Amino acid sequence: DPEDPFFLPEAWSQILGEEVMIGFIFASVLVILLVAAEFSWRTARQNVIDGLSKTQWYSAKVLLLPLLTALFLGLRVFVGGSFALAGTDLSAGATLFGSTQLSALGGMFVTGLGYTSLALFAAVAIRSSGPAMAVWFAWFAFGERLLVGGLGSLFEGLQPVLKWAPVMTFNRLRDYVQYDPEVLRQAAEWAAQHDRPVPVAEVLGPPIVGSLLWISALTLAGWLWFRRRDL
Repeated sequence: DPEDPFFLPEAWSQILGEEVMIGFIFASVLVILLVAAEFSWRTARQNVIDGLSKTQWYSAKVLLLPLLTALFLGLRVFVGGSFALAGTDLSAGATLFGSTQLSALGGMFVTGLGYTSLALFAAVAIRSSGPAMAVWFAWFAFGERLLVGGLGSLFEGLQPVLKWAPVMTFNRLRDYVQYDPEVLRQAAEWAAQHDRPVPVAEVLGPPIVGSLLWISALTLAGWLWFRRRDL
């Protein structure tokens, strides 16, 4: 589109747009497939019999979370950034990648860790790929919103707390607009012209802390559940 050129640094708002979530969904699916299969094929049991402790086994699975999150996020940055770089005039001297993009990648990485930690808990708790994937998708797509909406309508006093449900908390760090003041200004102008809600920059400290607490809680709960159940 000649009216919407694709070059750096402006292209980062498209490269790191909402579609980043798709990569995190694939990463979560891979976590479920890799972990739940260990119970179906009895390899988790065999590893423990061969001398690996339950904590060591679970720690190895936790390492999948940052690895797969970084893989899918890095793949999008590499492919999208390469296409955008091909259309960039390097002689202009513009900053192609700066602190804004680095902050956005950091926040989105935490979002990906949140999605995959929820997937790990589902895989360890249910121990079957199909049902675990179904439960994870149901919670991610509509389950949490239904639960929050239902409890919020019954107990209005809980509404401020319910806004910090896990997926809602993770998603607060996903929007690139929050990290780039210029993109936020453009989005606000477009929203005002089209009678849409004007986006407002959110203080990112509380969502980061909330996300890290949820990630810690989910991984710890998965570990405790795994230790208590017989292989």
